[in-house]
Amino acid sequence: MIRHLFKVIWNERKHNIGVWIELLLVGLFLWYMVDYMYVSLTNYFEPLGFDTEHTYIMRLGLLNESSPEYIKDIPEDARVGYLHTALERMQHNPMVEAASISFVSSPHNGGNRSQNIYHDTLTIQGVLHRKVTPDFFRVFRYQSKNGGIDELVRALERNELVISPDVEKKLFKNSESAVGQFVSFEQSDSAQMYRVGAVSTVIRYDNFSSWSSYYADAINDESLGAFSDGYISILEFCVRVKPEEDHDFIRRFRQDMTQQLRLGNYYLSEIQSIPANKKAFQKDNINDLQIRFFIILFLLVNIFLGITGTFWFRTQYRRGEIGVRIAVGETSKGALRLYYAEGLLLLTLAIVPVMALFAFLGKMEILHYYWEFNVWRYAIGFVVTFLLLAAMILLGIWFPAHKAVHVPPAVALREE
Repeated sequence: MIRHLFKVIWNERKHNIGVWIELLLVGLFLWYMVDYMYVSLTNYFEPLGFDTEHTYIMRLGLLNESSPEYIKDIPEDARVGYLHTALERMQHNPMVEAASISFVSSPHNGGNRSQNIYHDTLTIQGVLHRKVTPDFFRVFRYQSKNGGIDELVRALERNELVISPDVEKKLFKNSESAVGQFVSFEQSDSAQMYRVGAVSTVIRYDNFSSWSSYYADAINDESLGAFSDGYISILEFCVRVKPEEDHDFIRRFRQDMTQQLRLGNYYLSEIQSIPANKKAFQKDNINDLQIRFFIILFLLVNIFLGITGTFWFRTQYRRGEIGVRIAVGETSKGALRLYYAEGLLLLTLAIVPVMALFAFLGKMEILHYYWEFNVWRYAIGFVVTFLLLAAMILLGIWFPAHKAVHVPPAVALREE
């Protein structure tokens, strides 16, 4: 049967060459759209590794020197003490489950710091730096590779580092554990060494990137002192609220804590919902993704109409031939199977060069948006593309062919 189909396709080559070129170009374009949608959606719904539900970020403000309540020349150690007191009072509020102080570390704020990390002769560049108090991991529910939060908290309490799995993988080869090992932030014999105390699970930057390299260290009194005067608004006070208390929280917290957080020259300046910040932070990306999907949907409809229409008219043009086959003894089902098989064989002949070209594009790293191009991604793109095109072709053949097989033999012979 395959040999017969090849002979039929070859005999109709003047018509089939145009169909083959159309299938090749559409197959390549459709595969790219399928790949982009698959990678984008999978990347978006991939777990972030942390939880921002019921979390808020607060910042303290500094009284203006012209304020009658302004206190001059507060020593740095007293200012640092006020910051510790503010954190303790937040932690003891009955609505709060956990609270922390951090510097450019809270999720979805757009601010970042990065650092190169060295271990022996190995280097990883651009690692996000999270400077936090230990309970930061409880606020955002980070997990260690071994499970649980306490291992991460204890590591910072011992002034050790917490690193992400990809930092461990790149700096410690052959599946060697990073825990208990030492790293540095400069490449020299006199560089200060820092002990790795724990490795977390994968912590993604957001829903739209694959950036997940980070390390965390404890924010100490020296760091707090550096921000305790003119840069106090940079410090992030993050809290996790008990679920049953997360209603009208900002108003209620201000009512309860405004006076308690009036310490020295500090006052409670702003409170923001981190989930709300996430929506604002990712709004442009979400809008861009939605626009891209609407464009892809529009193109899919056009591809559907184009491919279905091509095979519809192609089959309609050959309805006399179908009728003749029925007239000389071919069964209706047999005739339909023959034309279905011919359409799928044409698709197969067109998809083979598309497979080779797409593999080449992946190997040349042209398709490395979000994810590395791998066999699994390639296979999913191929299967979905082939099935979509096959469904369009079969639908384009079915309706006119189904009508043709019921044409009376005398009419079919006269038309042919």
